[in-house]
Amino acid sequence: MNTDSLAQPQDDAAMPRRLGSLRLRLTLGVPLLTLAIVVVLTWSRAGPAAPVDELGRIVWQVLLLSVAQLLLIEALLLRPLQRLAAGCEAMESDAMPLQPEGARPAPGLAAELDRIGHAMRRVHGSLRQQDQDAQALRRELAHQRLLLEQAQAALEANRRELASLERTDALTGLANLRAFDEALRREFKRAQRQRGLLALAVLDLDEFKQFNQRHGAATGDAALKRVATLLNERFKRDTDVVARLGGEEFVALLPGVGMAEAQGVLELLRDDLRSLGLPDGQGQLTLSVGLAAVSPAHPYLSAQALMQAADEALYIAKHAGRDRLSLAA
Repeated sequence: MNTDSLAQPQDDAAMPRRLGSLRLRLTLGVPLLTLAIVVVLTWSRAGPAAPVDELGRIVWQVLLLSVAQLLLIEALLLRPLQRLAAGCEAMESDAMPLQPEGARPAPGLAAELDRIGHAMRRVHGSLRQQDQDAQALRRELAHQRLLLEQAQAALEANRRELASLERTDALTGLANLRAFDEALRREFKRAQRQRGLLALAVLDLDEFKQFNQRHGAATGDAALKRVATLLNERFKRDTDVVARLGGEEFVALLPGVGMAEAQGVLELLRDDLRSLGLPDGQGQLTLSVGLAAVSPAHPYLSAQALMQAADEALYIAKHAGRDRLSLAA
């Protein structure tokens, strides 16, 4: 039995199966590739949420583009291949003699091969263009991602700066009321836990409103800045907290310091303030102080109670003639 005659029908039957398999792969692959390209282009143009928002339009675009591409591939590639396969089948079924080596193919077959080659070149060129577009899109996405990271870094720096401003008094550079409240709660809990010492002094410049009226707001602001500098110089331990509560009122929180030690430091501060040179030699400022302190022998129930005791002591100092220090009971 001639084995060539057995192999021939199998080869003839294999050709339609290959064409059918190729058609199926193209039918599945072209829409998927088109969908990926449309989604990426939509994302780069309108943002990550755009593919979800424009789902209906994307589906129609993918459907129309896929149908157009499949029709083009069918007309330019698959049908010529089918005709070529049919021609080969017909030639083999008629037992056409093999052409001698070096002989030219039949004119119709040559034209068909030229059309197939042209179609293949067009498909290859289209795929290459799509690959170039995809590479350009990836580069653009990388650039946009870099810009986004830079914008996020700048936003984080602005956020940190804003947070710092929210905890700092704009005029004097001291801690503000918000930062002081946090420090008071923290240090009070620590003093309770460790049964340690904590002194709290509330300081108020005497008759500062009249000082502003006599010398002007600009001179008053300059005086407040010099008082803040003096406070920083006097209370310069890492654990000390000096803040401006508002207007001409300041506060000093002194962890680990008892009533007697704090009293001595504050009396020196009052002496320093009397000799403080104010802008353009404009008058003199004095200070009233209310002092309260936590100790194992004199505990307070809460940080608010300690603050209230210092405020009440300041009130007594003001009504006793000002320019003095009053101790909480």
